[in-house]
Amino acid sequence: MDRPRYLPIADYGIVGDLHSTALIGRLGSIDWMCVPRFDSPSVFGRLLDAEKGGSMWVEVEGGFIPDSRRYIPGTNILETTLSSPHGRLRVTDFMVAREEEKTLEHDHILVRLLEAPDSDLNASVHVDARFDYGATDPVHNIEGPSDSCLALEAGPTHMHIDGPSSWQRDGRAIVQRLALRRGKPQAVIVRYDGQRTYDHGQDPLRLLSDTREFWERWIARCNYDGPYLDMVLRSALTLKLLIYAPEGSIVAAPTTSLPEWIGGGRNWDYRFTWLRDSSFLVYALQLLGYPQECAAFMGWLGRTHHRHPSQWQTMYGIDGRTDLAEVELSHLEGYRGSKPVRIGNGAANQLQLDIYGETLDSVYLHLRFGKIEAGGVRAGLVDMLEHVAASWEQPDNGIWEVRGGERHFLYSKLLCWVAIDRGLRLAQQLKLPMPRQQQLVWTREEIRHTILTRGWSDRLGAFRQALDEDALDATALMLPLLNFLPPMDPRVRSTVQAIQANLTDESGFVYRYRRDDGLGSSEGTFLLCSFWLVNNLALQRQLGPARDLFERLIAHGNDLGLFSEELDPSTGDLLGNFPQAFTHLAIINAAAHIERAAENRGPLDPIR
Repeated sequence: MDRPRYLPIADYGIVGDLHSTALIGRLGSIDWMCVPRFDSPSVFGRLLDAEKGGSMWVEVEGGFIPDSRRYIPGTNILETTLSSPHGRLRVTDFMVAREEEKTLEHDHILVRLLEAPDSDLNASVHVDARFDYGATDPVHNIEGPSDSCLALEAGPTHMHIDGPSSWQRDGRAIVQRLALRRGKPQAVIVRYDGQRTYDHGQDPLRLLSDTREFWERWIARCNYDGPYLDMVLRSALTLKLLIYAPEGSIVAAPTTSLPEWIGGGRNWDYRFTWLRDSSFLVYALQLLGYPQECAAFMGWLGRTHHRHPSQWQTMYGIDGRTDLAEVELSHLEGYRGSKPVRIGNGAANQLQLDIYGETLDSVYLHLRFGKIEAGGVRAGLVDMLEHVAASWEQPDNGIWEVRGGERHFLYSKLLCWVAIDRGLRLAQQLKLPMPRQQQLVWTREEIRHTILTRGWSDRLGAFRQALDEDALDATALMLPLLNFLPPMDPRVRSTVQAIQANLTDESGFVYRYRRDDGLGSSEGTFLLCSFWLVNNLALQRQLGPARDLFERLIAHGNDLGLFSEELDPSTGDLLGNFPQAFTHLAIINAAAHIERAAENRGPLDPIR
C-alpha cells in the first residue's frame, strides 16, 4: 500500500535505549529519531514533514497492509507484522539499553530484525536520512564487505547502517533488498556515536536476548499488584523509556511540535525536564517500587540546583542546562500542516511559582519513603522557603504556561502553600535551624486563608482559576490530592461537581479551562486533568464512577497502551506530544487510587 503522508499519532510505537528513542509507525517506518540524545536534532523526522523530514521504512514485494503489532510482554521490544500476497513480514525493532553508559564512546544500537514466519519473501529496507531536522542531507558512503555498510555523516553526527546484503542507491533513498527464507531472520543494525567503521560483528539475536532480559528484569521489580495491572506495567515501561540514564532526568515527551489541535499553533518542544513533573514522577515510581530511579532523579535535581543556586526555572535541559531558547523551524510544514514547528521552549523563562511546591513535595515524598541523602536538601531549603514567602503574592504565568499575561493563579498559590508546608516538615525531620520558623508558619496560614476566601466563588460553587475571577480551572482538582483540604469537604465536592458540569465533554473528559489564554487556538480534552477527576471520585468513595471514567479514558490509548497529552473531543484521536510522561504518571496514580478506594484504605499520600 502507498504510505499516507501522515499517520495518526496513535499509529506510532516507541523503542529506546535510555538516551534517546525512535517512533515507529504501524507500517514499519521509523518517522522520528533524534541521536544521540532526546534533545538532539532529528535524523529521521518525517513525523513533522512528510517530504523533508526523512525516514527509514520497509517494503514487501507485491505490496502489503498492516496486520498486527505488539510489545513482547514485559519489554519495550516492538513487533510489527505486515501482510502481503506472498506471506507475512515480521519486523522486530529495539534499541539496546545503555543504562550504565554515561559517555558516548560506545555504539548506540537500533536493530531491525526482519523475518518471514510463513513462507519465503522478498523485502527491502529504505533509508532517507535527513539530519538537523530535515535541513541537511548527510554525505553517503557505501563501504565494507559486499557494500553492506551505509555510512552517513554531516558535521558531528554520523551513523552506520549494517545489513546482510549490499546497499544500492534508488533515487533519494538508499535501499537494501533482502531475500528472506522462512523462519530465518535477517537484521539491519543502525549504529551511531561509536567507532566510525563498518560491521562490528554484533549478533542481532544475542542483542535481542540481552535487551529482552534487561526489560524483563526491570519490570519484575515492580511491586504493584492492583487493578488494571497490564496498563500500569505498560505505563511504567514507557516512563522508563523517557528517563535519560546518564543524568536521571526525564523528558516530558520524546517529540516536539505534535499539535494540541490539528492546524493550530499550540506546538511545543517537550524534550526537556519540567520541575513540576518531579513530584508526580517520584510519587508514581515509589508506588511501583523503583527507589533507584527516584534517587537518580533527586541526584539530577541536586546537581542542577548546585550549578544554578540562584536560578530556579520551570524546566531544564536533560543535562541541567538552562538555555532553552525557542526557535521556529520554518522549513518544516509541521504534522498535518500544523505550524509552527518549534525547538527549545520559551516557557523556561516564565515566572511559574508552583515549581517550588512541586520540587519540595517531591523531596518530602522521597524523604518519607526513607531514600534521601540529606546533604543535598540542606543547602538550599531555607533560602527556597524564604524566597517563596517573599514571592507568593506575585502574579505569574501558572502551570499551563499561558502567554496572555501574568495572573494570580490559584494553583500557584496552592503550591506556594505546599512549598512552605513541606519545607517546614523537612526542616523538622532534618533538624535544620529555622530562625524565622514562626514567620513561615504565619505565611503558610496567610496563603491558606487567601485561597479559602479569594480563591472560592459562591457564584461558581467552586474554587476559581485565579483569585477574585469567576472562571473554572481543572487544577482545583489538586486541592485534596495535595492535602490542602479533605476530599469529602463540601467545597471540594462542590468543585468537582462544577468541573463535571462545565469543564467536560460528552464523554466526561476534562478540559483545562475555557477562557482565552493568549494563544487563540483550540485544544482537546486534557488527559492528566481527566485522571485527576478519577482520583477525586475515588477519594470521595464514588468507586463506580471512578472506575467507569478510568476505563473510558484508557480505552482511548492506542493498541500498544500508549497515550499522548490530549484527545480530540469529536473524534477521540490522540493530540499533542507522544508518548506523554504526565499522562502515564497519571494512569499509575489513578489506578492506585482506585485500588485503595476499593479496599477502603484512604488516601495515598504518606503525609497522612
